[in-house]
Amino acid sequence: MTDTIQTPADTADDEATTAVQAEEFAHLDPADIIIGTNVRTDLRPDHKEFRKSIKERGVLEAVTVYRNEDGQHVLLRGQRRTVTAAEVGTPTGLIPARVVPQPDDADRIGDQMVENIHRAGMREAEIVAGVEQLALLGVSAAQIAKRTSIDRPTVNAALAVTKADQTRNRLDSGDLTLEEAAIFAEFEHDPDAVQRLENTKQWRRSLAHEAQRLRDEAAEREADAAEVERLRAEGLPALSAEEVAEADEVLRIEWLVTAEDEPLPEEEWPNVPGARVHVVKEWVYPEDEYDEESQDGTDDEAEDYEPAEPYQQYVPVWVVTDLDSSGLRRRGGGSGSTTTDSGDEGESEEEAEARREKRRRVIANNKAWASAETVRREWLATLVARKTAPKGAEALICEAVVTGHHSLSKAMDHRHPMLFTLLRIDVPTGYYGAGHDECHKIATKASTPKAPTMTTLAAVVAAWEATTGKHSWRNPTAWDARVLGALVEWGYQPSEVERILLGEEPQSSTEDDSDDAEASDSAA
Repeated sequence: MTDTIQTPADTADDEATTAVQAEEFAHLDPADIIIGTNVRTDLRPDHKEFRKSIKERGVLEAVTVYRNEDGQHVLLRGQRRTVTAAEVGTPTGLIPARVVPQPDDADRIGDQMVENIHRAGMREAEIVAGVEQLALLGVSAAQIAKRTSIDRPTVNAALAVTKADQTRNRLDSGDLTLEEAAIFAEFEHDPDAVQRLENTKQWRRSLAHEAQRLRDEAAEREADAAEVERLRAEGLPALSAEEVAEADEVLRIEWLVTAEDEPLPEEEWPNVPGARVHVVKEWVYPEDEYDEESQDGTDDEAEDYEPAEPYQQYVPVWVVTDLDSSGLRRRGGGSGSTTTDSGDEGESEEEAEARREKRRRVIANNKAWASAETVRREWLATLVARKTAPKGAEALICEAVVTGHHSLSKAMDHRHPMLFTLLRIDVPTGYYGAGHDECHKIATKASTPKAPTMTTLAAVVAAWEATTGKHSWRNPTAWDARVLGALVEWGYQPSEVERILLGEEPQSSTEDDSDDAEASDSAA
């Protein structure tokens, strides 16, 4: 016998002519309840204390069911309680149940995820399955996050994994966390990239940093290919990266001579048999205007002075890949290769190789720093959004303020532009003093006693970040080590190049990294 208590439900519309189905409270035999589709697949049936409690005291919290077209009760929420009660029994043989109207699929899945996601023990694979089901029903990522109270990055990660079968299998087996799986899923189409990620995971390095390097390298290859296509559209016989790699030699015509041992005039280069164009990158070092203008010997502005960063630009270089067919020959027995880094006369081979190795290291670390900067600033954006400061924040703030560190002084003079960037707020522009009101809003926004400490920490860390750059790994300071060390204590995982700031020697690069650095060196 089933006892039921009916409670009237509110109607959705005053003009409705039919009554909305009433909710009921009932005591049901768990064996008679149909176990409906549930996003949770692992019920942890071996939990002894849970089974003992059900057997001795029964189900204390009502499950939720609905009636199907045949009048049968179908479970919505409380799968673990229902299954366990059916297996071990209860003192009365019944369990309490709330009978509700049948929901649509999107509401059912969303409610089940809300019930389980915020409890300990729900596997990430189950989260992915639930997100996938909602997506298949046409629910957007934003709505999934809203329905389930799952943060948007987790929803995005789950959606990424649903599109990568191999990665999803590894997540299901417990080999990857959801965060790791999202990274592997992004590169599942590229075996070489996956292998680099595997090496990174094996050596317990940061997957986020390695993933960003892979993205940046892919963007660079895409830009290189676009430049080749642009030159080809202009009628130039530009070599693709694949053609350069396959060539036995790539020799600059400007370094070759005719049979008469004379350099070939530049206007004749396109007419050389088999002449092609190799697209290389050359560094541009902006004029140091500060040194030219500061002739009075004063150092008043030296502290704020920052030299312009060198940059790379594409340069088309006329080359030959078959010296015999070109009719030219090497000058003075030199190689003439675009990959040859000319050095000082009289330089020993050991010295030349040491210089080339140093150059390769600079290029590789500069690229690694640029990639790390992207990851670090994303992490810092989450840090400055916190409501309370992490342990040790007060000491860092005190040191920055009391010593008047130049990074903080500079940030204050310029109204904290990096802080605005990390807070995702448009940086104020205009005359001197612009941004005062905006800074005042940030400073007075704090609503709890601990919030001002967090706001001040954000300003200190953002000020340091604004002074970092590719120069940081070459000339690390004690303050660099102090701030980055604090970030590591608060959960940041630095890249290999960032560890130089902490006084650590970076580990050996992978073979792929070395190859990339050497290729970049040849183009520099």
